[in-house]
Amino acid sequence: MEPEVWEQVQPARNFYRYDPLNGKPSSQQTEVYMLYDDDAVYIGAMLHDTAPDSVLTQLGQRDSGENNSDMFGVYLDTYNDKQNAFAFLISAAGVQTDIKYSQGSEDWNWDAVWESSVRTHEGGWTVELRIPYGAIRFPKAEVQTWGVNYMRVIRRSREKSYWSHVDNSVSGLINQAGRAIGIEGVQSPVRLQFMPYVSGYVNHFANKNGESDAKDLTHSINGGMDVKYGINDAFTLDVTLIPDFGQTQSDNQILNLGPFEVKYSENRQFFTEGTELFNKAGLFYSRRIGARPVGYGKVKEQLVEGEDIISNPVETQLLNAAKVSGRTRRGLGIGLFNAFTGNTYATVQDSTTGTTREVLSDPFTNYNVFVLDQTLPRNSYVTFTNTNVTRASGFYDANVTGLRMRFADKYNMFALTSGGNLSQLYGKEDDGSTTLGHQYFVNLSKISGNFRFGLNHNVESNTYDINDLGFISNNNEISSSASVSYNFYQPVWKFLSWNNSFSVSHSMLYEPNKFIAMDFNASTSVRFRNFTSVWLNASLRPSDRHDYFEARTFPQVFVRPPAFSSNLGVSTDYRKRLALDASSSYWRSRRYDQDSWGFNFTPRFRVNDKFSIANGNSLNLEKRNIGYANKYTDAQQQTRILFGDRTLTTVSTTVSSAYIFNERSGLTLNMRHYWSRAAYQEFYELTKKGLLQPTTAEQETYTSEINDINYNTFTLDLVYSWRFAPGSELRVVWKNFIEDQGGKIENRYFDNMSNTFAVPQNNNFSVKLLYFIDYISLRNVFSA
Repeated sequence: MEPEVWEQVQPARNFYRYDPLNGKPSSQQTEVYMLYDDDAVYIGAMLHDTAPDSVLTQLGQRDSGENNSDMFGVYLDTYNDKQNAFAFLISAAGVQTDIKYSQGSEDWNWDAVWESSVRTHEGGWTVELRIPYGAIRFPKAEVQTWGVNYMRVIRRSREKSYWSHVDNSVSGLINQAGRAIGIEGVQSPVRLQFMPYVSGYVNHFANKNGESDAKDLTHSINGGMDVKYGINDAFTLDVTLIPDFGQTQSDNQILNLGPFEVKYSENRQFFTEGTELFNKAGLFYSRRIGARPVGYGKVKEQLVEGEDIISNPVETQLLNAAKVSGRTRRGLGIGLFNAFTGNTYATVQDSTTGTTREVLSDPFTNYNVFVLDQTLPRNSYVTFTNTNVTRASGFYDANVTGLRMRFADKYNMFALTSGGNLSQLYGKEDDGSTTLGHQYFVNLSKISGNFRFGLNHNVESNTYDINDLGFISNNNEISSSASVSYNFYQPVWKFLSWNNSFSVSHSMLYEPNKFIAMDFNASTSVRFRNFTSVWLNASLRPSDRHDYFEARTFPQVFVRPPAFSSNLGVSTDYRKRLALDASSSYWRSRRYDQDSWGFNFTPRFRVNDKFSIANGNSLNLEKRNIGYANKYTDAQQQTRILFGDRTLTTVSTTVSSAYIFNERSGLTLNMRHYWSRAAYQEFYELTKKGLLQPTTAEQETYTSEINDINYNTFTLDLVYSWRFAPGSELRVVWKNFIEDQGGKIENRYFDNMSNTFAVPQNNNFSVKLLYFIDYISLRNVFSA
């Protein structure tokens, strides 16, 4: 816009610091102008600086947040409910970040299409933002009031300030925003956006069958489209047609010797963007969709004599997914999610005749999530959630219904949060009956001020099960906890801030009602005036822990002895070209002479404003790690459980690097090598009372079947991305994956690396072009 246009309004001035020196005036002057027309909101900012040569301008990926760069941001609470907002941030290097805030949570995966420009000059730097109405949602009203706040980061002094003062001793950010009143005559446009894509893949899995084969090289060409449609001013329909998640970031897989499933992060954008409503109650774990077939492990049971499994897919195929979400003028949030996967078959072959047949391991399945979320005054809410999984072909179905409530006082000092869920499984048991389970909790907390506390009570029945579309490690538990903390938000002594906390927790089985454990935890963390942070944590379990899950035979208990652990860490100032994160941990238990050490060391080096690299290194050594190894049935038909005494050594190395060409394109590398080995020293039999006793001669035949484990996984993701137009992107990705597990322990690191790279590895090269088409822009072109 021309300079005279901005002169039509009075600017927002007088920013106040958030960190450090909360509440003090900002060290530099800032002027922010806000205008609007029939199409968009316009933000202009003059960020004055007495040392303009010191404005930092490190480049980064989109949505990378605060790199070593000055920043400016605007927060728009368009419904003025003090709980939900859209944030648009721009760095002094021109890198965009957008965030969606929802009742205390931050969705960094939310992406909007908006325009920005920055310019440095002798007086500091300036910002212009154009945020089209199609990028946000707001109520249908002739005159509106929006919550508004502006943020500025002066990186060289690590100063963050806001126009409307945000007190860091008060809970919440959006509730402390200012107001923009008298917004008249704005209307939500037709929000119809298409994101068609075309992608091509070449995959090479060398020697996957033990010998070179032309079939090791495969290729595919895919096409599909994502669609966003604004049903009205509040609600948006998102649909992915023929989804393609082949370029999704690789998982950080680990060796899991425990009784519970490992929870991995969701990296597929459709399931991470704009799903804050669906994830609020903790009942939606989107990785269940397209995961391992529900009947994967039962294929063996359907084999007839002479048959072998030649193919058993580990993933189901997602056919389609859609979500509708939004919030009405009266604060009612409504979310509806639906996805379905196709039939998945294992292939088995008769070893005599060579004939094959297919075994259904996962049927056509429909996944649904329905949410009603009503915002209430004073940062309060009531949320109803229902998840449903319906399977065809006689497989079982699942349903979970939950209610969650939060009520805060008018001073935002205390909050009461409570809720409960009911789980229902239809036909999972052999007799076809319905299994009901329940969970409920209540939490009372002091949420603001230097002194805070929390009281929590949670109950999960022994039949509570949400794992068809949610995630829970284990049920059958009653837990209670209390915590207190005292935090210094203003500088004290040599510290800029200082946080201290103490908690105690107690847990029992729900059925039968038996004691599990009591734990004490204390922590302190300080940030020095040179912006180096140090923290210390300590935990104590003064009595035995009764573990009813490690033996894999409920209610057989394993009595874990008292234990103590501590953790010490340091993080230096990220403004320096070379920064360091480091930590060490120690755990000790005397009864079985157990201890473990852990070390983490991550140097970060910023070569220049375009190139940076971080190298993460960790070592964990657990001596006399005692856990489940095997079980068998003796001559008296009694189940005997064998435990192993093993030394666990885990080494992990990561390299994360980025070369950013400009604010629209860059090259990133994420590499990880994970090596874990379990070397068994001795074996024991677990007694009925949960203690360990030496194995018998008979049991040695079973322990001889237990092998040591040498596990390696290596992943490499090299990504070039180019945003050649707003919302449009070209991505070129090379992914390399190696996984190897053997029974022979390798003690030398480089010999182990050589052996790992000698096993079959999967290389995948892909190109994906995504183009953003906005209906309004398209209409304007054809009407011109």
